[in-house]
Amino acid sequence: MPAAYQEVVRSRALVAEEMAQREASLNRRHDPAVQSLEEAFEAERRQVLALQRSAASTATARALADATAKMEATEGELAKQSAAFRTDERLRTSDLADLRRNMPPSSVLISYATYTRYKPISPREFFQLTPAYMAFVLHPDSGQVAAYDLGEARPIEELVKRMRNSADAEAHGGGLGSARNEREYRVAGEALRKLIWDPLNPELTHAKLALVVPDGVLNLVPFSALPEGSGYLVEHGPVIHLLTSERDLVPDDATQKKSGLLAIGSPSFQLAHLDASPATLRGSSVPCDAFSKLTFNPLPGSLREVNDISSSWQRWNSSEPARLLTGEQATRAEFVRSASAARVLHVATHAFVLQQNCGDGNPLLRSGLVFAGANTNRDASILTAQQIASLDLRGVDWAVLSACNTGNGELRDGEGVLGLQRSFRVAGARSVVMTLWPVDDQVTRHFMHVLYTERFGARATTADAVWNSARKLLLERRAAGQSTHPWYWAGFVGAGDWK
Repeated sequence: MPAAYQEVVRSRALVAEEMAQREASLNRRHDPAVQSLEEAFEAERRQVLALQRSAASTATARALADATAKMEATEGELAKQSAAFRTDERLRTSDLADLRRNMPPSSVLISYATYTRYKPISPREFFQLTPAYMAFVLHPDSGQVAAYDLGEARPIEELVKRMRNSADAEAHGGGLGSARNEREYRVAGEALRKLIWDPLNPELTHAKLALVVPDGVLNLVPFSALPEGSGYLVEHGPVIHLLTSERDLVPDDATQKKSGLLAIGSPSFQLAHLDASPATLRGSSVPCDAFSKLTFNPLPGSLREVNDISSSWQRWNSSEPARLLTGEQATRAEFVRSASAARVLHVATHAFVLQQNCGDGNPLLRSGLVFAGANTNRDASILTAQQIASLDLRGVDWAVLSACNTGNGELRDGEGVLGLQRSFRVAGARSVVMTLWPVDDQVTRHFMHVLYTERFGARATTADAVWNSARKLLLERRAAGQSTHPWYWAGFVGAGDWK
């Protein structure tokens, strides 16, 4: 079983890793010394290949040995000078022992995986291929790997769809039907918990932190909001934190140290109109032919949100600057220029996810963020996930995507979600706080106040900060007699480095 799990780990997120290596290589070329070494390494590699193809002789053997030694020396020097290169090498060679060494005490690593199994359909031993889910569980103090067959994918996917439909109904219901919506959510969520979480309970007895790598539609599940008893998992242990892949546990040893907060909020979209919807939702999911005609509405709550965060930041991190980009200053060009210098990025604006027939087959062209001027000059105001992936965000500790559906995108088995969250991780951000569904302007502002208080006021880890914030909002709403539908408190999740 350890060998099978090792193969799952090594095959996870290969597309995303290849993208990260390609973008990191482009970014490293900003350093002339590294660029020169890479060019020399490539030339020496070609020379070695040419000598290997030539006819064997004593002279050729000596030349090949000399060329190989020279290439290896250059490779070693490149590894010393490029932190990203060293990270790539470590990630390609990580194994289960690496994962265990980097797991915190009292934690458990849960890796979900989709697979195809043979299902008998007749006594004559005819079979059909059936998609299914399983989970691997790893503990830091044990060389054993536990494996659990969770059953066919179809019922799991149907329950996830029902939960998300309930959240969508609450998002657009204006508070009408909240009790019914929450009942429907809880029925589907409890059934899902019994399929994907309860079978793992024997592994969770002593765990304080569950590090979860989802697969397939489980990427869209807020694990904190799985119903348990009369409440939800967030009210009980352990803390659950998402990883984009198991390799998130391997530290990157980034030499870049960045400082300060860059917060973007309430861009001036211009010519925006207020609609009659009961809530101002930060996002859209539209066909690509309708996207050019879409009008982006103002987000007044996001201005108060970033002002509040900036004030709190200066109180807790007085030695680090806080820079705000709002109104006409919240442009795409200014974000691209400034993002690589900050330790924390906070983006409170509209986001979009387009249908799968958009983007010329590239999933990172189907989602993005919206900046100032989007209603008058779309081309200069939209930042796609593909463009974000090409930024150099190594050294960014936190990227908080305070907009609708920033955790959504194209689902690929073994790859996770290819969208905004993945693009920030590819660019080098250590942790991303994202949304799993449409979020309300005012509710988001309150959640972010609690989140930053936890993270920078109480100095909580990313995992604890997100988890504690969700629990506090749930308890506040329950004490006030308000709806406790997970749409109000569970949409934000963290992914990447748990620290």
